[in-house]
Amino acid sequence: MKSAVRALFTESELRALLDREEGQFLEFKSLWDQSRDPPGPLDRRKARDFVAKNVAAFANADGGTLLLGVEDDGTPSGHGYPEEVLDKLFAVPEQRLRPSVRCVVQRIFINRKEILIFQVPSALGAVMFIGNGFPYRVSDHVVHEPQEVINERKDAYRRVGYEQRIRQEATLEDIDFNLAMQFLKSTVFRGRSTEELLARYGLIIPRAGSPAITNACLLLFAKPPITRWHPRAGIRFFRVAGKERLHGRERNVTQISRIDSPVSSAILEAHRLAKEQIRRSEKLHDLFFREMPEYPEFAWQESVVNAFAHRDYEDQSREIEVWFFNDRMEVKNPGELVPPVTLDLLRQRKPVHASRNPLIVRLLADVGLMREEGEGIPRIFDEMEGSFLRPPEFTIEAGEFMVTLRNEPTFTGPSQEWQDIVQTMPLSVSQKRILLARPEGFANEDYRHLNNVDRDQAYREIQDMVSKGMIMPAEAPGRGAFYHIAPDLREAEAFLQARLPRLREYFAARKYLTNAAFREMFQVLRVRAVRELNRLVREGFLKLQGKGRGARYVPGPGLETSARVGNK
Repeated sequence: MKSAVRALFTESELRALLDREEGQFLEFKSLWDQSRDPPGPLDRRKARDFVAKNVAAFANADGGTLLLGVEDDGTPSGHGYPEEVLDKLFAVPEQRLRPSVRCVVQRIFINRKEILIFQVPSALGAVMFIGNGFPYRVSDHVVHEPQEVINERKDAYRRVGYEQRIRQEATLEDIDFNLAMQFLKSTVFRGRSTEELLARYGLIIPRAGSPAITNACLLLFAKPPITRWHPRAGIRFFRVAGKERLHGRERNVTQISRIDSPVSSAILEAHRLAKEQIRRSEKLHDLFFREMPEYPEFAWQESVVNAFAHRDYEDQSREIEVWFFNDRMEVKNPGELVPPVTLDLLRQRKPVHASRNPLIVRLLADVGLMREEGEGIPRIFDEMEGSFLRPPEFTIEAGEFMVTLRNEPTFTGPSQEWQDIVQTMPLSVSQKRILLARPEGFANEDYRHLNNVDRDQAYREIQDMVSKGMIMPAEAPGRGAFYHIAPDLREAEAFLQARLPRLREYFAARKYLTNAAFREMFQVLRVRAVRELNRLVREGFLKLQGKGRGARYVPGPGLETSARVGNK
């Protein structure tokens, strides 16, 4: 191979990298064609096209690492190419991209399988895959964007990118190396020197004499006080006694805490403080409802870390703020969204990548403090929905971006009558739980998510409910299968909803019920009244005392339980 080679990864570092998932900064590619029998080397042109597309995509975004000879699950599989083919692969970034991209490449064996590595830098301007436009990396896939859009983004970063500027007055003496060492050991390069890793992540710039120190390095690892380098790099926490802020004599706002420390330690301290403020509430009872945090842990943690990662550090008049109200949590950070990210795209859960602080984002992703670009917001939606809470809200006002998480559930729970019916069914706890959570019907995915089971187990338990007549078979099998509650159960629910609330009111003022009183209450004939009263006795809502004309009815266990629960 004629390309210059530098040691990007040691074997242990590469093994650690293979344990990670593909994302904004990492891509795996198998060089074997599994459609052939037996599998053979991937078509050479397809391999070169893949390299060109992904190197250009990384270069047009924030750089990344391309590993060839690796399966999607991170298993090393090597390749079957002769040396001349490898030379052409490594030449692709210079020969098939305009302008050419100077990658650092490496060949290394893992389990006797050779892996080819391309370390791709972020380019200064838009890079074209000749004949195939301008690829752009978003999360773990590639999209195409106009050349002018990519260039506008890169020009804006060079023009206002606070994190990448050099602080001429700063030296290595201003860096807390113990803090940096502890933080950086969570990367795959934990065995290397701290100074080497700071340079590898672009936080310091090697030069003759002493390295140049970037704002990003100071924000992350400066010795105290951090305010020497940025007066508002921290975060403040507030508690509001109520749902709205009041002022003057009625002021109901308390500042809980303020953190002024480097970002690398401030994030963890912010998580600790936020967790102390997030209460546990019994929004759910019995089978379905259970004590749970006001907000899913991932949702609020990702909101806080995103504020540190994406805030506008050029704005030195405001810090990040977290507000706790009785009904919601707000995370505010200085700065509007970076194009092409928009409020509409966030609300639609569409993965989109644009970073105001790519140096900080890359490091936070590598140490596992934040999700890869484009993945965090969709998962916040999923976590809120999984906790039966409203979707997150996003707003921009007065140059601040705000995420709002509400703790009010999207529903108040199933009716008491439906709970009464479900409680008596010969079903497992998981099966009852889905009927309580989804009384209008459900899909396999709903069952899996609610009960934390795999697809096969969910299918077996759902089919058991079908065989027992509790739910109807799906009209359309497969991924779109949807199951409705059996009609006779619907009839039973409607009957109880029509009778139990009035009976509870009646027994709140009287000790017993007669057939005549029942007929008058519900305007039914004697025969129907007898049939319905017998049914309520049989199902445990009433108890019969006496016989014939002296017969009367008192609350049974079912009605007594319902009344107690309903009055909570």
